[in-house]
Amino acid sequence: MNRLGAFIPLKVTLLAGLLLFALMMTGCAKKVAPPVEGDVAALEGGHFLDHTVAEGESLAQVADNYYGDPEVSVRIASDNGVADPERIIPGSLLRLRFNDDEWTSARQRSAALAPYNRGVDLLANERLAEAEKQFRLALDTAPDLVAAKYNLALVLLKRGKTEQALVLLEELTILRPTETDFLFARGNALFQSTRFDEAAEQFQAALDVDPKMKRAAFGFARSTQEGQHTDRAIAAWKRYLELDGTSSWAAAARRNLKMLQDEGDS
Repeated sequence: MNRLGAFIPLKVTLLAGLLLFALMMTGCAKKVAPPVEGDVAALEGGHFLDHTVAEGESLAQVADNYYGDPEVSVRIASDNGVADPERIIPGSLLRLRFNDDEWTSARQRSAALAPYNRGVDLLANERLAEAEKQFRLALDTAPDLVAAKYNLALVLLKRGKTEQALVLLEELTILRPTETDFLFARGNALFQSTRFDEAAEQFQAALDVDPKMKRAAFGFARSTQEGQHTDRAIAAWKRYLELDGTSSWAAAARRNLKMLQDEGDS
């Protein structure tokens, strides 16, 4: 659900630059259909829940929401006869199996989905204070619900509570060091804190995972430019334009590249 925003030339005040850069940060919040508890004797392992696949939802997200581990998607696929874990049909029913050790956490996560989903709706409608309350309620119920922690961080960033957001995003990037959305969000938070060199490191970490991630490439170029690393910024803008030569982002990249090159020639 990340969307590219429109950008104007970088030669603006620092405050305007921060507000502009915040347009790059859009949440990945997705609603999760409430589960239905099934007959606990129906499957070996003792416990199960039925989950209806939401639009745009992946098996990895389902596994993360219920087990706290995206890798459990392999088991879910096997239990449900899903041939291609990357392709699941919205509206289809998944039977989720839990052993005794997983069951307590799964019940907590299940209970947390109601406030989580309310938070998603509120965030989508920019009712940020209410969204923050709902995501915090979800985390009170299930402290390890990663999706709620991530979206709470996004709400905090939008509300200007950058330091609080950074605490959550540091936890998330330690937990999932190759999750590009987490790396990007932390880079954005560091940028908003004017910690440009650290922001550049986070955007580069996202690019190390996904070299074609345009948001991260743009963020890296912006951060190196704001950090006064002219040669690196010139190279970064050129790299961005190799990924995107047509969008409004590309137009802004060309203007910033030309400005830096002209300053170097003067």
